[in-house]
Amino acid sequence: MSLDELNRMSGVSAESPKVAVLFEVKPKTEGKEEYLKLAAALKTELAKMPGFIRVERFASLNEEGKLLSLSVWENEDAAAAWRNQLNHWGSQKKGHDALFERYHISVASIIREYTQDDRMEAPADSNQFLGIK
Repeated sequence: MSLDELNRMSGVSAESPKVAVLFEVKPKTEGKEEYLKLAAALKTELAKMPGFIRVERFASLNEEGKLLSLSVWENEDAAAAWRNQLNHWGSQKKGHDALFERYHISVASIIREYTQDDRMEAPADSNQFLGIK
């Protein structure tokens, strides 16, 4: 079954605004390895979730040990379904109780998206500055 078919079955709509979930985490020194193992184990399930688009993980250049997980979803309902997925809940609990020094979660609507080559949603002043018509 394709991701599009799963999305249709789950009620995920292309008209709803995409969302980005930013999970900033500072694992405890002794918890970092286990956190990364849990995240890797969940990645296969994450990729199968209806409405999932992509995920990336980054290490901070400004704060030693701080990580950012950025996931992008078709809409907030899709992101909420992941938040409430059973195995994810178990990992959340373990992280909250034992692995994390601190964390911060932000959920944001995607206002616009564009690339160097596809600038349909780029602001007009940006395109004008770059000499793109």
